[in-house]
Amino acid sequence: MTPFCYNKKKAFKGDYLPLRKTRRYKRLKRVLLLLLLVLLASMAVMSCLRSERLYGVDYDLVVVGSDPEGVAAAVSAARNGLNVLLLDRREELGGLLTRGWLNTLDMNYDPRGNLLTRGIFLEFFRRLEGISFDVNTARGVLEELVNQEENLQLLLGREVTAVRVKGRQVLALVLDDGQRLRAHRFIDATQDGEIAFLAGARFTLGMEDLSLKKSQAVTLILEVGGVNWEKVVKALTSPGQAASHEGAYGTTAWGFLEEMRAYTPLDAQIRSRGLNIGLQNNGHVLVNAMHIFEVDGLDAASRQKAMERGRREAEFLARYMRRQLPGFEGAFLAATAPELYVRETRHLQGLYRLTIDDVLEHRDFWDKVALASYPVDIQATGMEDWGRVMGNPAIYSIPFRCLVPGELTNLLVAGRSASYDSLAFGSARVVPVGMVTGEAAGIAAALSLERKVNFHKMSAQRELIAALQQRIVEQGGYLRDFTVPYALQGDPLYPVVRELRSLGLVTGRYDNDYRLQEAVELRDISQVVEGYLRQVFRGRCQARHTSEERREARVEDLLWVLEGINGIDPEALGLEELLGDYNFYRGKPLLRGETFAFLLDFLQRI
Repeated sequence: MTPFCYNKKKAFKGDYLPLRKTRRYKRLKRVLLLLLLVLLASMAVMSCLRSERLYGVDYDLVVVGSDPEGVAAAVSAARNGLNVLLLDRREELGGLLTRGWLNTLDMNYDPRGNLLTRGIFLEFFRRLEGISFDVNTARGVLEELVNQEENLQLLLGREVTAVRVKGRQVLALVLDDGQRLRAHRFIDATQDGEIAFLAGARFTLGMEDLSLKKSQAVTLILEVGGVNWEKVVKALTSPGQAASHEGAYGTTAWGFLEEMRAYTPLDAQIRSRGLNIGLQNNGHVLVNAMHIFEVDGLDAASRQKAMERGRREAEFLARYMRRQLPGFEGAFLAATAPELYVRETRHLQGLYRLTIDDVLEHRDFWDKVALASYPVDIQATGMEDWGRVMGNPAIYSIPFRCLVPGELTNLLVAGRSASYDSLAFGSARVVPVGMVTGEAAGIAAALSLERKVNFHKMSAQRELIAALQQRIVEQGGYLRDFTVPYALQGDPLYPVVRELRSLGLVTGRYDNDYRLQEAVELRDISQVVEGYLRQVFRGRCQARHTSEERREARVEDLLWVLEGINGIDPEALGLEELLGDYNFYRGKPLLRGETFAFLLDFLQRI
């Protein structure tokens, strides 16, 4: 019914006028308009609040992945007052440690011997037998860390099949039974960045950033019984072994490189490197040595096939060790790990990507949340490759931005799939560093909810990062400012080394010596030219003349390689003039430094 009022002037005609023609209606109209504006403003405010903190959720934080990195994240967040769920598809905690049997920790110390990875990692480490530990002990310690937190719930044996996203926020995880888990914040601590990937974050695969369709080797760890530990230790600590990168102490031992290189495998795509050996409480040892190639770490069928291949090889490998290695005379294969040790799959493309230069130039980031120093250890990628150590940093830092996906504002990635280039990953991938980044992620989740900001806004505000860093230190973590010189700093050839190293083409090894004054080998020239063309020109130019010969190279060898590049005219690029500039004449033996500088100068002219 239309509102109306009685008009005395037209009462006898029986006419009624609408309310809009009255003063009373005009006042009501103004009131309603004001209320509408207030309602719209309220809705805008609520929309902003929802962008930072969702309503109708199940948890403050869901952490996916119960590897040590995920445990550190979940425990950290729970200690900072959040209601946390720790979720994993496996039926037990520990992931790579308890299922892959990786039982030796890659420690990080600064030049003064200070441990850089502290906090929850140090709590964990102090309860173990040593750098090499019994996997059952590790499982028990992780369970204790989780169980002592009242506001931390654990859900095992459930897999995330989908992620619901709205705008740039993760709303919910969908489990294999259809259940949805909603939370304000999420941390992806899976080995492969599974949750961030499902949510739409960008990644690179393996060494894709180096234009290589390769990843570091997969390993099946063996449990070997009947080993005489004292005899093994004695063999690896005899005079002269330190220089050959062999040794042993406590529950850990490493070495037998040359002996294992002589092993002839059953499988044409499996090889053994030197052994990493960890003593177990039952007297057996776990052996990390087998490299399995041609494996897609993201494909279940490929992993299963690799597991079968590894198990077939394991018996032959154990027999070889029994015949060839001191202390293994009575050795037998007791078991193989339930899961493969997959070293490398996805690398997040976050707000910042850690580079090899950041690591080896000892970068101290303003937003650092972790310190590290492990050597840049790139394991073999194929039978033609024995791996390499790019360099050995004294100390470097990992910025908070490496944990933040560019596409998502309420999710962090902690652990090996964080935003690291494939070369920097060779150092930052190790478990102690991953646990420290996991702990920082848990604290960041709590702080972001307290301050009502998302992770993108937090990453840009120095005040919030300072508060995050302060809380990390207050809760047992270790952060400090530093300025440490790096190898070849100030050397005129360093820009050349830096450029080629960023492409993975020169290495400093453990001693950070690039051997610039040593004779260059024909193989070195071939690798630099071939690698540079592949990465910079993406196949538009190819080197037809290459060699794996390790003989000392002369100018003629250099010209042979360069003249074999298809699609270019070396003379038109000023090759003869460049030879004169470098005083390179036919017959002259070449040094590594001057040759690398010449090659870079020439290749940049193409």
